[in-house]
Amino acid sequence: MARIEEKIAEIPDAQLRQTIAEEVAKLKKHTRFGLVFEEHQPEVVPVHGARIKRGERVAKKTGSLTEIWRVLKVADGRAVCEKEKGKAGKADEVGERESFTVEELVVVRRMGEAIYPALTPIDAVSNGDPAQPHHILIEADNYHALQLLLFPYEGKVDCIYIDPPYNTGARDWKYNNNYVDGNDAWRHSKWLTFMAKRLRLAKRLLNPDTGVLIVTIDEHEVHHLGCLLEQEFPDAYIQMATIVINQKGVWQGRLSRAEEYALFVFMQQATISPAADDLLSPERADNKRFQQPRWERLLRGGTNSRRADRPGLFFPIHVDPSTRTIVSIGEPLPLAETPDQATVDNAVAWPFRSDGTFGNWRVSPPTLRVLASKGYVKLGGYDEARRTWTVLYLGQKAQRQIEEGVIRIVGRDDTTGAVALEYAQGEQRSIKTVWHRALHDAGNYGSSFLRNILGEGGRFSFPKSLYAVHDAIVAVLRDKPNALLADFFAGSGTTLNAVNLLNAADGGQRQCILVTNNEVSEEDARNLSAQGFQPGQDEWEQHGICRSVTWPRSKFTILGKRDDGTPLPGDYLTGNQVTRKKPRSIRQLGFAEGRNLSVPQRKQVAALLPSVPQSKVDGEPWFLDDDIRVSVLWDVRQASSWLEELTDADHVTEVCVVTMEGRLFNALKAQIIETLGPQEVSEDEKRPLADGFAANLEYFRLDFLDPQEIQMGRQFAAILPLLWMTAGARGRRPAAPDPHAPWLVPANCPFAVLMQETRFKDFVRHVDGRTDITHVFVVTNSQDTLYKLRHEWPALRVVQLYKDYLENFRINLPENPAS
Repeated sequence: MARIEEKIAEIPDAQLRQTIAEEVAKLKKHTRFGLVFEEHQPEVVPVHGARIKRGERVAKKTGSLTEIWRVLKVADGRAVCEKEKGKAGKADEVGERESFTVEELVVVRRMGEAIYPALTPIDAVSNGDPAQPHHILIEADNYHALQLLLFPYEGKVDCIYIDPPYNTGARDWKYNNNYVDGNDAWRHSKWLTFMAKRLRLAKRLLNPDTGVLIVTIDEHEVHHLGCLLEQEFPDAYIQMATIVINQKGVWQGRLSRAEEYALFVFMQQATISPAADDLLSPERADNKRFQQPRWERLLRGGTNSRRADRPGLFFPIHVDPSTRTIVSIGEPLPLAETPDQATVDNAVAWPFRSDGTFGNWRVSPPTLRVLASKGYVKLGGYDEARRTWTVLYLGQKAQRQIEEGVIRIVGRDDTTGAVALEYAQGEQRSIKTVWHRALHDAGNYGSSFLRNILGEGGRFSFPKSLYAVHDAIVAVLRDKPNALLADFFAGSGTTLNAVNLLNAADGGQRQCILVTNNEVSEEDARNLSAQGFQPGQDEWEQHGICRSVTWPRSKFTILGKRDDGTPLPGDYLTGNQVTRKKPRSIRQLGFAEGRNLSVPQRKQVAALLPSVPQSKVDGEPWFLDDDIRVSVLWDVRQASSWLEELTDADHVTEVCVVTMEGRLFNALKAQIIETLGPQEVSEDEKRPLADGFAANLEYFRLDFLDPQEIQMGRQFAAILPLLWMTAGARGRRPAAPDPHAPWLVPANCPFAVLMQETRFKDFVRHVDGRTDITHVFVVTNSQDTLYKLRHEWPALRVVQLYKDYLENFRINLPENPAS
């Protein structure tokens, strides 16, 4: 348009120039650029439980919500109504009057109308520290729930993760309470209208500097969604990750689809930290960083391990058993002298072997003293069978790795002085935009996992893989242990499950806010209607998604058991790595004497062994390579020297001895075990589902209040949960006090409420002793009282009731509802 305006300015005829400029201005006013879609009529939602009264908009419970009536009169259980909007907008039906029983009707609210919400407690589960933030589940239409959440959380949410309906054309979502299918010519516009309204509210919830929105979607709306996000978040940085969720693929006559997408919307200062796993590379990140460096046994194993072999290495180590501290290191005992094993106490460690004979240490007294001064020596456990202590030290390989920075000293034991070690952090990788992990499979770790929790009766279409959600959240919140996360398309509750798993793995206290409606499936709706039930009745509502899936899953996974007491089977994979000891493989190859095999023959043997390149096999007595996990002893006559070399070969996991002598092999096997010990392997840490989580969850239903009753102070109990949430949802949610109480200062909750402003001074004295208070609510119309409180506590958030509450929802009108 700018180019056209430049050309218009060049028109020499002033009148023509003005006329064209005016027409172009009109064109600009009415022409939209970028994503163009038809804005549809305002959505309406039923408000079950709201009282049918004069002036309310209502609809028939069994009819279409687009057919709206205005209540003119209510008497004797019947409501006289005038049709305000006909089916499909038919003008000839408007103004019709009809009488209905109150039970037939339900109050409806249009999107964008002022609402005065309240949270009605439905249930709760407590399995953690009450002082930590409680998770919240809200049963509601998510548009109105988002309006409510702006009151306590505007600009405070660190991450929003949503999995909206994919609009596949398979009747997988509703607009105005009607299923949208592939025959609806306006289904894309309806979906975009539906999403745009919610994204505008979600944007206000996000931390404007560091917040991140994650939206998952498939091929049907991914491109429309990308354009919509660019329109609604013009200053954000948007990236898309492709996630393989079904490696087998879904074939519909063309390309077989194996993926879905996650669009990450980063506010301007939001970043993602590098991680150990980039979620794409065939091999996971260097697991060595999760292992503990190996402390070796000071007692020599293998050959030359008898006292007579090394007399100078047989000496006492004096210890303090109470503190497990090495006190001093003695001198070698002359070979002719023998310690009396019958009188040996636990204050001295000697190199006694497991077979009761005398052995020797692996280093001399002067060397051991130097190592001890560095913290490189420590006591293991006391061995009753050998009547001595196990002494551990850092061998030459570990010492060299410390010098080279491969191993880091991260601390020292305050009592013994022994160093604490860890491998230097492995390579950190940037998370890729394509994710390919078996754990992201939606079948195994979505549908099957959900059935494992709820039992075979639990039904939900296409739940996400727990680990796909977990990895998306971890990418954003890894370094934010106290983050606030929201999901307003909560569905089966996977997001809360993932947040609890992350908190359990790293000790975080992230808080999760879930919102979902309580829609029943189309099939269940038909069956329930045939039985005479209607929406709003318990028999109907108990089949809704929130009550039959979201809440049970959340409750069961926190407690680790179902309502009948059955422990949840199976394990989580936490994302952490743990080490465990595993015996090394020691095998006899008894078909020949290895020393008699030619090099070509040895290469044929090597071809049968894992990871042994034939090019490295030669005529040496043994095969041992720093990069190969297999060692082969060809010549058993050289076992002594081979065992010496094997001492520092901690990387070897499999040993083969090529000999036909079984007795000799058995003797060598014992020496190999003593020399190498078990290997330490790294594996994914598991957590039994039956362990549950140390977490608390409150379940609410969103209801609507009469603003006049709020102003008159009659609905304090109804908005009290919202005040508790505003203060961080910490501590047990308090019950409403006596109506005549001057204030509410609940124990272990960081907020206080002054309900009688005449008791101002007493209230201040009462609250002054509470250092944990962060929020003060005051019921007053006096700006002077409000000023005094804010002056008294400048560091606290002081909120005026009920003025701030009413104005928030009166002003909070992002849409202009059609009349």
